[in-house]
Amino acid sequence: MSLTQNEIVGVLKVATAYDGRQRGEADVAAWLDSAARAGWTYPEALEAVKDHFAFDGSWIGPAVVTKRIQARRDAAERARLAELCAAKRAELESGDADHTADPDRVRSVVEAVADRLGWQRKPKRTHAALAVACPHCQAAPGRPCARVIRRGHRAGEFVPLSTVHDSRVGAFQNGDR
Repeated sequence: MSLTQNEIVGVLKVATAYDGRQRGEADVAAWLDSAARAGWTYPEALEAVKDHFAFDGSWIGPAVVTKRIQARRDAAERARLAELCAAKRAELESGDADHTADPDRVRSVVEAVADRLGWQRKPKRTHAALAVACPHCQAAPGRPCARVIRRGHRAGEFVPLSTVHDSRVGAFQNGDR
């Protein structure tokens, strides 16, 4: 995604055509570094330089290009989200949409949001002994085993365990379902 040195030279030539200032190797190195850090593409950088001089004739530096590229990307994302919202609104207003709070539907929506936000998921508890109630902590079938906090300001609270009690494993093996 980062620009090459030749592409940076091309962007600087366009900027020089507008402002007439001389640029050297240090400028190329600085702009190349900024382009790599901000993730510019060549077409975006050219458009940013042209937009800058179309609306503002002041000195241009890499930060100006980055800000213009980011503003254009943000505007495109807002437009995409507005289009999605409009489509969803039209779907809801048409009456064809499913408005139920079905657990599978809610789960799929939450998973889509989690994927979009990059959330890390905890591994699912798949221990077979979860199929029976725990004789030690009285956790219901399907619920994790827990321990009780005995001291401090959280005394009396239950904290879920990442494992199951040995007595629960024994109850599962004995078939106490």
